[in-house]
Amino acid sequence: SMDLVWEDSARPPRTLYFSADGDACDLFSPAPDAFAIASFPLALWFGEKRLLIDDTLCPRLHYGLQAVNGIFAGWYKQLGEITIEASGGFIPRRPPATGRTASLLSGGVDGLSVLRRNRLDYPLDHPSSISACITLFGINTYDVDEHGPVPERLAAFSNVVQRLSELAERERFQLIPVRTNVRSLGLNYDAWIRVGFGAGHIAATQLFQGRFHQVLFASDGDGPNPTPGAGHPLVAPHLSTDALVIQGLQDEIRRPEKIKLLVDWEPGRLLMQPCHYVDIPADDRINCGHCEKCIRTMLTLIGLNRLQDVDAFVEKDVTSEMIRNIPISKQNKADLLMQSIPLLEAVGRNDLVKAIRLRVRRFQLKTWSRRLRLR
Repeated sequence: SMDLVWEDSARPPRTLYFSADGDACDLFSPAPDAFAIASFPLALWFGEKRLLIDDTLCPRLHYGLQAVNGIFAGWYKQLGEITIEASGGFIPRRPPATGRTASLLSGGVDGLSVLRRNRLDYPLDHPSSISACITLFGINTYDVDEHGPVPERLAAFSNVVQRLSELAERERFQLIPVRTNVRSLGLNYDAWIRVGFGAGHIAATQLFQGRFHQVLFASDGDGPNPTPGAGHPLVAPHLSTDALVIQGLQDEIRRPEKIKLLVDWEPGRLLMQPCHYVDIPADDRINCGHCEKCIRTMLTLIGLNRLQDVDAFVEKDVTSEMIRNIPISKQNKADLLMQSIPLLEAVGRNDLVKAIRLRVRRFQLKTWSRRLRLR
């Protein structure tokens, strides 16, 4: 854990923590680099002038955070520059003597597709073969409140860990569950998507310096030229240290291609979990079936003629009414929704194509109307 004290923002002190149980504890190293990464988006978003870590920092990360600062300030004009300081100086880290690779895995499409492609590309004894997957609790809005972890959310996470543990046994990797409160420290949804998401995830991985030499960080399926955001391919590699490098993957493909990779793989069909978990799915279901990500994923599966084969979804079709009710707040969400249109046209689901185009058009009209009012 780390005490987080503000200098320029009128915010109360907080404690940022990461925790694990069992064998995972033996792999933990309290790396100050991890806490610097997790704290950086908070300091940037709330207008701090500096980020001072009362310890040492890796020089590679020091320069990387400066680069991320420049990237974010270029995208979001309201953000300024932050000075990165370390009371113990900037000390190089050393990678482990043996190369090992880890990845992030929640059960979602992005992490599962990284694991699947890795198993197709590398033999298990290769240093780039995934030997462990880190799964996080505390990076969703509803996971942690002012009293700590929300019990029903923690119970749902335990169910996810159980499913992923069975996958780990089958695919021969170590599953490492980690809990954190990083999402509850003040960033709202907009800030999390813009500057917090990537750092919040990657921070936890830097706690395993000395165990792994690289961690694979999946793209969000927006293609090779995604919109600006916290998970952008320009950002993740700059959150590397000399001990543990962050390697972005699958920036070249879009979400339908990832889903195609998973439906040809039995664990993918059984465990695919794109759900936002705004509402915890009832009756031990993996996905709620009605949130925006669930519907987008099911539309792609319909376009692939494979929804009926995917046990992770109880639903076996999508209606035009479900599409009309999809919340769209940003252009990239509209772009992701439209990715399924070519597949749906190919299988003759013009009713769904029409509903998608109408929903996107409604979003665009609302956006244009808002811009006119601002003028």
